[in-house]
Amino acid sequence: MIKLYNTFTRKIEEFKPLKPGLVGMYTCGPTVYGPGHLGHARSYTNFDLLKRLFLYNGLKVKHVLNITDIHDDMIKKARELEITVQELADRYIPLFKKDLADLNILPADVYPRVTEYIPEIIKMIKVLVDKSFAYIAKDGSVYFDIAKFKNYGKLSGIKLEQAKTGTRVATDKYEKEQTSDFALWKAWKKGEPYWLSPWGKGRPGWHIECSVMANKYLGKTIDLHAGAMDLKFPHHENEIAQSEAANGVKFANYWFHAGLLEVEGQKMSKSLGNYIEIKEIKKRGFNPLALRYLFLTAHYRSKMNFTWKGLEGAQVALQRLRSAISQFQEASRRSLSQEKLTQIDKYKEKFLEAINNDLKIPEGLVVVWEVVKSNIPSHDKYELLLDFDQVLGLHLAAQKKVKIKIPSKITSLIDEREQFRRGNQWKKADEVRKQIEKLGWK
Repeated sequence: MIKLYNTFTRKIEEFKPLKPGLVGMYTCGPTVYGPGHLGHARSYTNFDLLKRLFLYNGLKVKHVLNITDIHDDMIKKARELEITVQELADRYIPLFKKDLADLNILPADVYPRVTEYIPEIIKMIKVLVDKSFAYIAKDGSVYFDIAKFKNYGKLSGIKLEQAKTGTRVATDKYEKEQTSDFALWKAWKKGEPYWLSPWGKGRPGWHIECSVMANKYLGKTIDLHAGAMDLKFPHHENEIAQSEAANGVKFANYWFHAGLLEVEGQKMSKSLGNYIEIKEIKKRGFNPLALRYLFLTAHYRSKMNFTWKGLEGAQVALQRLRSAISQFQEASRRSLSQEKLTQIDKYKEKFLEAINNDLKIPEGLVVVWEVVKSNIPSHDKYELLLDFDQVLGLHLAAQKKVKIKIPSKITSLIDEREQFRRGNQWKKADEVRKQIEKLGWK
């Protein structure tokens, strides 16, 4: 039995999909106007762990991950770069997918782009207007009237009487104290991309896209909607309102929100100089799967503090685990006593109990190391750890023990590079890395 914390009900519940054996899972994807950062990496890793949990329990998963390719932030960035919004999206979508692959995140079944679903978006907005849940402003924009939706605020906890009903907010992102009617369709402004609609030239607001694409691929009621904690309001709150107003049924049965990431004890921001892009991990000589391992050490709902020292520790732990795996792999199969069989079953049960209880991956990781240090035969350790790795996603099956003699000149350069890295002299460390690569080593 899988139990998950449902943000909507604020309690841990047994997970039961609408169709036995099949999970319809929707996750909010990126707004593609720049490289991904560590916060994104943690969120998508946690969504991946959830998906792997379902698969490990024998469920099939239909996974939809949208890509926002039209947005206020994208228009602003495209202007800065003097390119079109589409060119901006086409530049960063491949990078996003490369980041996912580096972190060994299973691909979604569908990656719908907002601009490919404009007719469907217009159709849903028309339904909302016809039902009087939305109204048309003088400039041709269309707004959702939150006062008309009696359950508004149930997800985030905001009370409708505290909201600024009758007022409007045109921006895609805003705070709780700015709660008011939100844009479903934005009237065209000079220099912006647009599509024709019954209300004139314009483009979709941010929130409507997910309602439309979830409905398109998963139906009017979906099993589970996942996203980062900072999307709970206004994005997810607005998704619920417009979806349920349009369709007349519950939008999502379970809401899964992943905790946010701090860097060295502070909120990550460019102004503080602690904004770390995912590509920086490899640039500094770390394996992206060491970052994944680090994420496994914190529960998905908790706030996590990233430090470079912590990442170094995660890389060492991953290397130790891989080394152990390669040794276990070479061991020959031995007949097992009943005692050893019982011990293996207990480890399996303990791991499954941990992950099935609100995805307690850190407890599952403890079981991994208990197996490594146990007295069960090495080959059985190997098979058991590969079984667990179906959830952990650390690519443990790829480990092979190969003895390679490294020339003394290369080992000296490696030591020199390591000293520069420890001293935070990244430029010099990178120069030494290039020397090593020129000599045919990586």
